[in-house]
Amino acid sequence: MIANEMLELEEMAVKLEVAAKKLPQGPDRGELLRDIARFRAHLIDLKAKEK
Repeated sequence: MIANEMLELEEMAVKLEVAAKKLPQGPDRGELLRDIARFRAHLIDLKAKEK
């Protein structure tokens, strides 16, 4: 993946997390935060494989 695209995805993940944290507490919010965390972990894995 191109470095610029990776940076854009990382920035999107940060924005998604900020938006999710503004949602009311509850199972849906928790699930969204877990999904975002998995997405960020996937990005980290992709970045490690590129090296």
